Amino acid sequence: MSQSSSFVVANGIKHHILEMGERSRPPVMMVHATGLCAYSWLPIARNLARDYFVMALDQRGHGDTEPSECGYSFEMVGNDLKAIIETLDLKGLRVVGHSSGGLASLMAASQLSARIVQTCLVETRVGESPANAPPGELYERARRTRMKRAIWESRQAMYEAYRKRPAFRNWTEEAFGAFINGGARALADGRVELKCHPDVEATFYEQRDSLQVSHYFDGLQGGFLLLLGDYPEAQTLQDVGVKRFLEGVPGARVKPMGMGSHFLPMEHPGEVTAEVSQFFGSGENIAS
Repeated sequence: MSQSSSFVVANGIKHHILEMGERSRPPVMMVHATGLCAYSWLPIARNLARDYFVMALDQRGHGDTEPSECGYSFEMVGNDLKAIIETLDLKGLRVVGHSSGGLASLMAASQLSARIVQTCLVETRVGESPANAPPGELYERARRTRMKRAIWESRQAMYEAYRKRPAFRNWTEEAFGAFINGGARALADGRVELKCHPDVEATFYEQRDSLQVSHYFDGLQGGFLLLLGDYPEAQTLQDVGVKRFLEGVPGARVKPMGMGSHFLPMEHPGEVTAEVSQFFGSGENIAS
């Protein structure tokens, strides 16, 4: 399945969108996690594009979307998504969001219930913190992130170094290769640079614990499915935030997948694609 790029100016930023499939098909918007990029979705997007017109968005400061001159926040990304959907006049839209991409999806859906008919959240933290998450986890992650190398001698050197890291070790080769190719830009001297600067990534981690996700549950309409990975710090059906999500969002469902880490879509793209396709194909909670 071939892909192409398009750009749209919305909410004061020039956004990059990776597109696949026929425009005549129902639209699907995919929003990646912090630190990743639109290309990270390729294994899943290529399969969804058989039935949908798929658009994978680069968040501000990520991929080929412009950096932000006014800082970064989850709310800005949510407003970006809202503005893009309105600018493109998308209707009958289905959205897939991974982690922070799911937060942006919830924020947009809370304002665009007439346009977004179904939303699949993958490993999106819907509460303040999973019950078994260690305190200060995200601040420590931000500290480590700021120590990351932004520039590498070559794409191959970056590939070899990243492939050994625990976060990427279980990714499929297709997903990992797509991230390495799409998440770094070639410099004139032959080196490559991360498209998402470590400071940008760290800024999001530092803000997460103060974000009140349940604020966006009020008034949500349409169908919502949350897919959960299986690892020590994962959300569970017993977490307060997950319970609030199920109680506060009409018709919402949560499915523990029994596999995968926080990077579930990149480790098990086939299984995630099957769940997303079944959910979207069911027409569950689509307003007539």
